[in-house]
Amino acid sequence: MMSISPLVAPSASTTVIDILTRLRDLAVGHGDRIAVIDAHRTLTYAELWQAVHAAGTGQRLGDRIVVPVAARPTAATVVAAFGVWLSGGIPMPVPANTRMTLLEPLLQQTDEIGHWCQPWRAHLHTGPGGRQITVTGGQPPTSSPVAAALGLTIGGTALLCAPLYAAAVFDTAVRQLLLGGTVVLRHEFNPRDWLDTIVETRADWAVLAAGQVMALIQQQDNLTGRLNIATGTLRRIVLPAAVPAINVGYLAALTAHTGAAVTTWYHAPVYDGALSTPGAVPARLTPLPGVLLRTVDPAGRPTPPGVAGLIEASSSSGATAHSADQPCTPAAQWRTSGDIGTIDGDGRLTLHRLDRARLYRASAGPADTAKVRVAALQQTLNAHPDVASHTVHVVPDAGGEPRAHVRVRASTASLTPAALARHCAALGTPCPAEHITITSSGEL
Repeated sequence: MMSISPLVAPSASTTVIDILTRLRDLAVGHGDRIAVIDAHRTLTYAELWQAVHAAGTGQRLGDRIVVPVAARPTAATVVAAFGVWLSGGIPMPVPANTRMTLLEPLLQQTDEIGHWCQPWRAHLHTGPGGRQITVTGGQPPTSSPVAAALGLTIGGTALLCAPLYAAAVFDTAVRQLLLGGTVVLRHEFNPRDWLDTIVETRADWAVLAAGQVMALIQQQDNLTGRLNIATGTLRRIVLPAAVPAINVGYLAALTAHTGAAVTTWYHAPVYDGALSTPGAVPARLTPLPGVLLRTVDPAGRPTPPGVAGLIEASSSSGATAHSADQPCTPAAQWRTSGDIGTIDGDGRLTLHRLDRARLYRASAGPADTAKVRVAALQQTLNAHPDVASHTVHVVPDAGGEPRAHVRVRASTASLTPAALARHCAALGTPCPAEHITITSSGEL
């Protein structure tokens, strides 16, 4: 029988101690339960704790508080993050190809951060003037309200194919582990493999990036058998509400074919976020437990319901977040998310513009970006004689890059995605065939 090493967490905050204590208790009481499954190995809770303890005691953090962790969708990333906590640091998941030397000037700003505001993770995001590190507290992952609102369950299994460095995905992995469940990590998203993994692992919860949703729905005709097998296993699919351009009809199709409730989650760096309830209109979101939302005008005055303004949030559970060069934000103090939206009379949030690393307009239609020229693509589609009508949605792919997805109603049955893709490429507005859906009748 494996021995369980004692808890050692130098200079750790109370929140971090709670995280480590919970993981150790699971290793002691449920050591043979499966904790993490990746493409190459499986770790039980006892094995996970031993690996974490070996990683944590071997780290030399010095005075560093925030420690970057290359976020590959593997068990090694989970071990590395918990190892940072065990060493008294705060993990910051970053894309695996990040040049760590570029982060050194930012990390120097975090050396003086204390643990009095109980932060438990950090995020790298784009702010005014360049990249910034935000150290966050909010609802600790050992608290149950957020996990319950997301649909995570004690002993449940979460399937994560979206980038693990995304705040919502990393947080979900931690929350599911601390509930004594299983986290399944996959490198790349492939609809067929994704459905097979659901069946193999009995996953009951999943998070998908918008581009992954599009790929799944576009191939649904070839996946009927697998969809039917997966139905009844998957209870909840969570999508990033930061990309509400996904057609409502797509979400309805995803719900119908998987039997799962589809919800959307808006997760800003400064707080735990907001969630649309199953069956609600996407992008109309209700704050998660412990979070308050409001919108303000440029002078910082609260705007009336339905009037667009800068979104601010506060946490009733404790400190929410602070940039590396700012003090912690205490409970009930408002912080801006940097985004624009409206809040109705029932406190529900509708996003209009995201002011972070990538910009998408939710209500006003897709935004032109350096990689997606929406207006030019629309003109190209209008120029094709067999295109009766069309819609263009800009959504990120599995890696977070903006891509155009086109739905076309054709006036003839001979028009194919491949032919339309060649037409678009010839006019200088390329759109791959796999991003084009064509129907000869019905609404888009």
